Amino acid sequence: MPQKYQKEIEEILQQAGDLGLSDPPKRREKLGFGRLAWEYFKQSISGSAFSITPGRIMLGAVLILLAALVLNLATPGFGIVGILAWVGFILFIVGYAMFFIKPKPVQKRWRGDVIEYHQGDSLWDKLRNRFQ
Repeated sequence: MPQKYQKEIEEILQQAGDLGLSDPPKRREKLGFGRLAWEYFKQSISGSAFSITPGRIMLGAVLILLAALVLNLATPGFGIVGILAWVGFILFIVGYAMFFIKPKPVQKRWRGDVIEYHQGDSLWDKLRNRFQ
């Protein structure tokens, strides 16, 4: 067992030596508001072409709300503007709620290995494993 720990420590020290500390550390790029908004926009529309994500729904809702605003400015009193505004508002709330309904699955890892939990075991399996 001590050899295992010694091997792990040697691997860690070897990786730490490979960091290349002789190079000067790079400066972190500061993101302005425009750049941050653009990165969020790219992230929200990335993924499979036909997947429904909360970011895409909220983006669609904002576009519908903007279309309702432009139509209201171009043609005041047009009946469809109110319907578009309500549809955009409801879609925005649905997209916002989707952030909390279905969180992204997180794969837990320790030292590069996946940690698997057996939470779906029945009571019988738990008792049998306890006495083995």
